[in-house]
Amino acid sequence: MAAGYARKENAVYDIYGRFADRDIGECPFCKNPEPKWLYREEWKLLGNNSVYFKCPCCESELMVPKDDITGLSFSKASSSGKKKANAGKVMNEPYVTVIKIGFEYKNAKNMLLVGEEMTLAQLKERAEKARSI
Repeated sequence: MAAGYARKENAVYDIYGRFADRDIGECPFCKNPEPKWLYREEWKLLGNNSVYFKCPCCESELMVPKDDITGLSFSKASSSGKKKANAGKVMNEPYVTVIKIGFEYKNAKNMLLVGEEMTLAQLKERAEKARSI
């Protein structure tokens, strides 16, 4: 298991695990239908807290802002929602950044996704296109 990454199987309310299972679902790179994403939380002093997800099958890593997971950024009433609206982003969509793609699933097309911020739907669509080319 990756250092720092874990999954709380016995937790009563595991918001990150539920988000990974429900919203991320199958890994966009290795296509494992139920990868049981591992995750870790990163806190920053000025509030841009993030949650990193890692596929245990292919070791691809994604990052999602914590406020997108909790829904706090979906309203302009919050500071993260104001930032999202000012950036012209879709308010009620979680945004994801590809941190790393597992070695076996890297190719010239999907490597362009690394470092890009996009909605989950856009990530799945772009990863599928990169796989079919």
